[in-house]
Order: sequence, then C-alpha cells, then structure tokens
Amino acid sequence: MTLIDRRALRNFDWILLSLAALLPLCGLIVLFSAGYEPDSEPILNIFGLKIQSQAFAKQALFFILGFVALFIVTLTPPRALFRFAYPIYGVCVTLLLAVDIIGLTIKGSQRWLSLGMGFNLQPSEIMKLGLILCLARYFSRNQPKGRVMTFGELVMPAALVLVPMALIAEQPDLGSALALGGIGASMILFIGVRPRILIILLTLFCAALPIVWSGLHPYQQRRVLTLLNPEGDPRGSGYHITQSIIAVGSGELTGKGYMRGTQTQLEFLPEHTTDFVFCVLAEEWGFLGTLTVVSLYAALIYRLLIVVLKARDPFNVMLAVGVASAFAVCAVINIGMVIGLLPVVGIPLPLFSYGGSAVLTMMSALGLALGVSVKRRVFQ
Repeated sequence: MTLIDRRALRNFDWILLSLAALLPLCGLIVLFSAGYEPDSEPILNIFGLKIQSQAFAKQALFFILGFVALFIVTLTPPRALFRFAYPIYGVCVTLLLAVDIIGLTIKGSQRWLSLGMGFNLQPSEIMKLGLILCLARYFSRNQPKGRVMTFGELVMPAALVLVPMALIAEQPDLGSALALGGIGASMILFIGVRPRILIILLTLFCAALPIVWSGLHPYQQRRVLTLLNPEGDPRGSGYHITQSIIAVGSGELTGKGYMRGTQTQLEFLPEHTTDFVFCVLAEEWGFLGTLTVVSLYAALIYRLLIVVLKARDPFNVMLAVGVASAFAVCAVINIGMVIGLLPVVGIPLPLFSYGGSAVLTMMSALGLALGVSVKRRVFQ
C-alpha cells in the first residue's frame, strides 16, 4: 500500500459512511411496513421470508445502486468533478426542459421521464446535484472582491439557482423548487452577502408576494391556506395534513408497534411510502423512534459540517457546504410539512422516502462529501 493510499484511508470519514448506511437501513425497515400488501403475491421469497412489499423491494435495489454511485463519486478525481461541473449542470437543465416536452404526467404533475421497464427519472432530483457542482465551481473561481458579495456579484449565482427553480415550479413541483432554492441560498450565504442587499431582497420578496400567490396553482393556494386552518376542509385540501397529524400523534411515546399502525395499514394516510413516510415511523415507533431518526440526521449534517471545516480547496469546501445544505433543507421541509408546521408541498425525506432518483442523487451527494474527506490533503 502506498503512502497516498494510507493517507486516504486515514482521512476517510468512516462515521459519515456508517451514517450513510444506517439511515437507509432504517428507511427500508419503515418502508417494508408502509408498502406491505398482505393480499398480494410475494415479490421475493428469501429463505422462507416472503417479501410482500413492492416499495421495499424496489428501494432495496435503489440503495444498492446508490452505494455503487456513492463509491464511484468518492473515487472520482476532484479535477474531473471541477471540469465537468458546468456540463453536468447543463445536462440537468436540458432534462428539465425535456420533461416539459415528453415528460410523464402522474397525478396531475409532469415531473418524470420514462426509462422503460417501470422505472422513471425525476430530473428535479438530479438537478440538486447539478446545482451543487455548478455553484461550487463558480464560487471557487469567483470569490467576492471584498469580504462579501455585492449586488453585481450576486446576479450570476442567483440566475444559476432561479433558472432551474422556475422550470421545476412549472411542472408543477413547488417542494423541489423550494428545496433547490434553499440549497442555492445556503451556498450563497456561506460565501457572504452584504446585509443591506439581504434587506433589499427581502423587501422585494414581500412586495412580490401577491404576484407569487397569483402564480400558484389553485391546489397549491389551498394547501397554504390549509396550514392556517387544517380543519376547514378535512375531506379535501386538509385531508393530507389531518391524517398526517393523527398518525404522528397516535404514536405517542413508543408507538403502536411495527406494522400495527392503523393510519398506514388501513391506508388512511396518503403517500405513506413517499412524502409522508415519516408519519409511518412516528405512528409505529412513537416519539422515541422519531427522535432516534432525527438524531441520525443531525449527526449526518454535523459530520458534513466537519468535512467543510477540514477541507482546504475552495471547490471542495463548497461541495461539502452544498451537500450539507441539501440534507438539512430537505429534511426540515419534509418533517415540518408532515407535522403541520409547513404547507404540504411534496418533497421526499432524504434516504427514507421511496424513490430511485432521490436515492441516487443523495447517495451521490454523500459520495462528493466522502471524496472531499479523502482528498483534502492527498490531492492538492
């Protein structure tokens, strides 16, 4: 083993890798219950164990592919990531444009591209990775002339964020658009913006709220209003959040027991394998179960921030900042949504919710961070 190999192993963040394996494992356990179909034919029969959960079987495959992607990205030289950052961003934007032309429409939203054999690609998820790479390259070569960015220096990175946000919001997919905006804003704020500019932008945003409101689809407006009064339309726009709060609250301290959640097993809870999978966790495992999972997310984000602190190259620093932002923003929006603190916008819980595109994206993002931890001193 060479000196570089030994250094790479010494720098490798094994705790981060362990968390990257533990969170998906917890997610698979919950998904088995969420997607359980007792009257269906077993999808798999392993050593006498009958797998009657299509969501579990597919998600297990997605995670295997996700770990392959993680290690491929981890081993990719930083120079290659830097070189292809803009092309990857361009490909992601092109895929978003393709969705508008040939995308699949499911439940009223046109968000997917068909890959055949029952598998679909959601470009809005892949776009998160493209944006992180793009902004990391941009900021690594375009540092503010002063301590923080001026308005003129803010225009280009803001445009790189707003263009894909607009394309995603048009699908419509407000949740993914907000998540992308949160990632971009976090990376921009990390570089630094003059407080006066932030105040001006906040004022302009508040002034533009009536225009933003009028641009929302009627069902999106109802979801925002439902946040203020979920009991106003319990069988209509308030159904999702009402059933979600019932499921979360009924779990109490220790939960109803594995595969014994009535809201889930009797299918009162909609989208319980995707956006509302956290409710399944809360109902069956209770407050202690949710506290454990939230603690795992906190530990994951903490380890990602450690990677930020230890990185030396500006490109690597911004990559790690982007990955930490992606997990923090998506987890906060999803959990806030299902417990009634935020409007129902539809966004998966990272490494927990069912979905191949989201799994591959977030596992690849962790590969970026692990790559930074390995190469921070070895590959200057």
